[in-house]
Amino acid sequence: MTVAPHLHAERPAEVVPLDGSAGPMWVQVYRPSETHVGCAVIAHGRNGAAGAPHMTPMIGAALKRGFTVVAPDLCCSAHNASAGDAGGFTMAAHHADICRVVDFVAAEEPGEPGQARVLVGHSMGAYAAVRIAAEGHRWEPTGVVAVSPVISGAALIAARKAQGGDALAALSRELPGALDEWRTHDVIPGAGNVRIPAAVVVGADDTVTPPADAAKLANALPRCVWRDVLPGEHHCPVGPDYMRSMGTAFDRLLAAA
Repeated sequence: MTVAPHLHAERPAEVVPLDGSAGPMWVQVYRPSETHVGCAVIAHGRNGAAGAPHMTPMIGAALKRGFTVVAPDLCCSAHNASAGDAGGFTMAAHHADICRVVDFVAAEEPGEPGQARVLVGHSMGAYAAVRIAAEGHRWEPTGVVAVSPVISGAALIAARKAQGGDALAALSRELPGALDEWRTHDVIPGAGNVRIPAAVVVGADDTVTPPADAAKLANALPRCVWRDVLPGEHHCPVGPDYMRSMGTAFDRLLAAA
């Protein structure tokens, strides 16, 4: 498992095992040191980890604002200790694992009536977060944040192709089923069903999920209260502009709830 830094937390993360799509999946639960305003589920993308450098600004911003943070190490990643081989990754299983985490939160971290419940995702985690918000869930999220969002498998494949050279062939070697399985996923048609406040953040130099894709998602969301393109940042942003933007995203969601 990969535990994120101790930022604005009352104590180190509790580590909870869940049954994931490929076996045991480790989930970190952070408690805020300030007033408790609700819960945020923060999910990484393909080959990610909860404690990755581009994930900790999300966790830190949420904790600073009083959220309990539930941050899973999702299955089939080369960079965390949860079950599954990275070569077995599918978008469907990634979405299912995030749904499993949200089910856990609904049962074990329901919070008080009126508190905020926010879904946050990076890359394919953002795809899953928006999709869950569109489809509905008994947890009833009150906000969603999409960072470097994958809007569809087809868009992701097109971006890989645009990188030129061996990029698309390398993807086929890495994930033999990706070109077929990814094409079955598209969050844009259902984005209009996301009636809760939403935020979309992307790096200006992101070639994996380009700013044009993020703009398409932001335009499709009925209540996009924060959208930001970060100068000089790539697919996994880490700089001070990103940290400020994440804070603004949470502030806007809380204000709009």
